[in-house]
Amino acid sequence: MIDLHTHTKYSDGTDTIEEYLIKAEKQNLSCISITDHNTCKAYEALEKIEIKNFYSGKIITGVELNTKVLSIPIEILGYNIDTKKMQKLIDENYITNEQRCKLEVERLQKCCQKANIILPEHFVEQYDASMWPSKYLHKIITQNEKNKQYIEQDAWNDSNVFYRKYMSNPSTMFYINMDDVLPDFEKASQIVREAGGMVFLPHIFEYRENSEKILEYILSHYKIDGIECYYTTFTKEQTERLLSICKERKLLISGGSDYHGKNKINVEMGIGKGNLRIENSIIENW
Repeated sequence: MIDLHTHTKYSDGTDTIEEYLIKAEKQNLSCISITDHNTCKAYEALEKIEIKNFYSGKIITGVELNTKVLSIPIEILGYNIDTKKMQKLIDENYITNEQRCKLEVERLQKCCQKANIILPEHFVEQYDASMWPSKYLHKIITQNEKNKQYIEQDAWNDSNVFYRKYMSNPSTMFYINMDDVLPDFEKASQIVREAGGMVFLPHIFEYRENSEKILEYILSHYKIDGIECYYTTFTKEQTERLLSICKERKLLISGGSDYHGKNKINVEMGIGKGNLRIENSIIENW
C-alpha cells in the first residue's frame, strides 16, 4: 500500500518529520511522497536524520504547487523532483506562504466589508499565518449564526468544503483574485520540469462545479504526465473515469490521502477516510 499525497508541518500539516515517518511505518506503507505546498523544506529536514531508524519504505520526492486555470486557483503535483532545484525555483517564482496568506487575509477583509459581513475589528492584525486564510475566515464567520445566510450547511460545517465551494469559486462573494502573485498552470508545470520532475493533476473533483471545465481545459491545452486517480473523496465512478482517461491518453496514475495530520482529523495516512488502499503496482511504470 502506498500514499503519494501527504503533508507535514512544513506547509499546512502538523506532523514533524519524525512523527510523519513513524506514522508511515505504522501504516505499513511501502512507498510515500511528501507533497507540501510550495516548499521542499521537509526534504531538507530528512537529510538531517537517519531515515531508516523511522521508516523502512521508499520515498518519492514530491511537491504540491499552487497555480491557476481559467482564473480558478488549483494545484499541481510534481514527482521525482530534485528538491534543491525545486526549492530554488519556488523561492524565485513564489512569494512565501506567509506573505501570500497575509495578503489574502487583507483582501478577504475588504471583500467581506463590501458584502456587509461583520468581522472583528482587528481581523488582519490577529491573523496567525500558520493557519490558512480559508480556515481563519471560516472560524470567524461561523462564530455568528447570522452568517449562515451566506454559506450552505456543508460549508458551514467544514472549512475545506468552504474553501473549495466558495473561496476557490470565481462566481461567489468569497472569491479572492490572487492572479498577481500566483504562477499560471504553464509556468507552474515548467517549474516542475526544470526540477527534473513529472507533472500530475491532483484531486480534480475537489473543484466541484468547476471540475469538468478545468479538466477539459488542461487536457486540451497543456501537457501533463499523470492524474491522481485515487483520492479519498472520489466516488468509484469518478476514479474509474480518471483511470479510463489515463489509459486512453497514456498518462501515469497516482493516488493519495492528502493527509494533513491534526488539520484533517478525519483523513488518515494511507487510508484517507477509510476507503483507500492504493496498490504499489500503479507506480511500476513510473
